[in-house]
Amino acid sequence: MGSLVLKLLLISVVFSDHGEGISDGLPAADAPWRRLIGPDALLTRLDKLLDVCIANYEDLTTDLLLGVAIANGQLKSILTGPRLENQPFIETVRKKCDYVESRIDSIFSFPSSANAIVSKLLINANFWQSNDALPDDYQSAIVPVPDDVDDLASASPHKQSHGRHTLHSYLRALQLGAPSELQSDECLSELLVNDSENEFDKTLSPPGERQPHLKPLLLSRECSNAMSLRKKSYGYHLTHKLLFYLILGKQHFTNIQQEFVVTATDQLCEQILRESQLIAELDYPEIFRDLFMEQVFLCAYVGYAEFRNQTWLGEIVGWQNGNGCFKYYQDRDRVGTNRLTTECSTHMTGVGAAVLALFAKLQLIG
Repeated sequence: MGSLVLKLLLISVVFSDHGEGISDGLPAADAPWRRLIGPDALLTRLDKLLDVCIANYEDLTTDLLLGVAIANGQLKSILTGPRLENQPFIETVRKKCDYVESRIDSIFSFPSSANAIVSKLLINANFWQSNDALPDDYQSAIVPVPDDVDDLASASPHKQSHGRHTLHSYLRALQLGAPSELQSDECLSELLVNDSENEFDKTLSPPGERQPHLKPLLLSRECSNAMSLRKKSYGYHLTHKLLFYLILGKQHFTNIQQEFVVTATDQLCEQILRESQLIAELDYPEIFRDLFMEQVFLCAYVGYAEFRNQTWLGEIVGWQNGNGCFKYYQDRDRVGTNRLTTECSTHMTGVGAAVLALFAKLQLIG
């Protein structure tokens, strides 16, 4: 993150007390919350987002397609449950997701780069329909957040000078850790195609334990180091690391116990929760909103109740603009001939699609 971004942020961020009570759990009991973040409202917002994608089908990016594929998986989960009153509308939204998701078939005919491989294999609604990275009887851990673990965890929204100091610390921390975006793509491709040296052989399954797939994880030393839980990571480095372990669990390698995956996601979401709470306490600076949405989606998807937060979800849906998109501050000055350029940040809009569908599913079927 360059010095220009830091200067702009220090000029633009307004610190204010964030005194709203945070209520965990869905659905919202009162009518105003339900009109804003109830399942019908979220699905209507998703439908509007998809209309923008359909109108700009030729200009869709892989970031946006991945978010729509994830959203499509959540809709398919809803439709496999008991028939709902709004079933026809959900079916219509799902068909729109199918159409948007199909764009990936013409983007990569013969993928070769790590990013292309990952995009081709992960932009698939069926991959995201259920979170089979966790056992069926899994109960999300209560994530402990100590009062004064470090300067990030002990941020106080009631002390402007302390909040400013914490913001400085967080901005510096965001530049640290691993994996980088390139490392993330390369390591995810190793999980998905499984053709490198084995560095994760310390969690061998007990003899005789039945496994869904008869193949071990073969991971390069570089990826083993980048994804190490012993190395501190922050921001996107941390969410990319969580995504790696989420997909690791979904692959069901013979030499990886699911308990190892659960332990990893527990540890990573505990760290992410501190960062999400800090962003909320700083009154959701625009520079962090895309990251905040990614944090909330990933940890809610893997089952942490602390991220199923009415106030946080209310803030996120308020960032969707009237055109149906989410717009990131860095893309504010972009111009072009299509609405994806002028009205949408493709990564943020993709994450927005995933958030809207996931929280609709959580309310409708749990």
